[in-house]
Amino acid sequence: GEREQEEQGAKGEVNKVVAEVVKRVDAGTAGSVVYVAKEKLTRRDVTAVMQAVKRGWGTLSQGAAPASMVTKLFLGHDHIDDAAAGVLAAFIKQDLCALTELRLHDNKIGDTGAASLGSALHSNKKLSVLVLGGNNIGKLGAASLGLMLRFNGAVTDLDVSGNVLGDGGMGLLCDCLPANRTLRNLHLARNNISAEGLRKLGDALTGGSGLLRLNLGGNPLGGEGAKVLAEALQRRPMKISHLHLGAAAVGDKGATSIAHMLLLNRSLTALYLQGNGVSDAGAAALAEALEANSTLAELHVDGNMLKKKGVGLLAAASASNPVVRRPLGEEMAVAVAMGCHERLGGEGVMWGISTAILQRIVALSAQETSRKLR
Repeated sequence: GEREQEEQGAKGEVNKVVAEVVKRVDAGTAGSVVYVAKEKLTRRDVTAVMQAVKRGWGTLSQGAAPASMVTKLFLGHDHIDDAAAGVLAAFIKQDLCALTELRLHDNKIGDTGAASLGSALHSNKKLSVLVLGGNNIGKLGAASLGLMLRFNGAVTDLDVSGNVLGDGGMGLLCDCLPANRTLRNLHLARNNISAEGLRKLGDALTGGSGLLRLNLGGNPLGGEGAKVLAEALQRRPMKISHLHLGAAAVGDKGATSIAHMLLLNRSLTALYLQGNGVSDAGAAALAEALEANSTLAELHVDGNMLKKKGVGLLAAASASNPVVRRPLGEEMAVAVAMGCHERLGGEGVMWGISTAILQRIVALSAQETSRKLR
């Protein structure tokens, strides 16, 4: 534990992999990316890496031939704790910092480490990608990252998936979203967020938001959560183009709410609903929406409870504008038969589907081909 780290620090030793990385950075052979994975990095190890990286930044600022100009730092699965995160934060604060990507997923960073990083990024103008997924960040850390989003004008991608934000942390993060105009991709998967947290998100996502991709997969949203989100997307002119709701337990109720939203929404181009317990009833609602929506280009519904009827309805609805990808339900033969559409993921084997549906598919496809030729 801590004593082991102190003993190692006293000897001045660093991890062997880190020592090699430092040599390559100083020699100018490391390129722009430093990648260390699945090592047990101590505070001393992180310091050694960052000192080498900083030397490269410094030579560039002096107009000399630089050592490796590192702009991307990937330290995933490295047991990085709050203390080591604090070391990273101290370097990020410096004017010399040239990092554009910092990936710290699957470490041991908690609220304190997240707060250090968030504070360091308040005025940073270069870092655009921050990945903190798979750590132990809760409400306080979420609040710190929210404040970072309020003041920072550079971060476009923030990934805090697989943490412990909960509805409380979601609310604290969302409080600052209305002031941000640069964030494009926000990943909040697997954070135990429910409908309550989505209400706060819905209030935060105003028409001025620049958010394009929103990932809420793996949260217990339920049908009510899907309804809250759908209503927010329906009543406000947002730019979100990719919405990830896989394994969120939305069920038929949620699928129906989302279908109603698709009747009016014209920004979504990709919708991910895998593994949500959607049956033929939910598929029917989605199919009806697809008839009216011309902007959705991808609908992922694999891993649900679709049977022959539901798959057929979706296939027929997207016949003139192939949109449904991998509608794999219980009847695999039906999904394979959907190969008559190049974007449905099948192999083109025409069996296991009713003649009436096939006839409609052919007719609608012919109409679309005729329209394009005019």
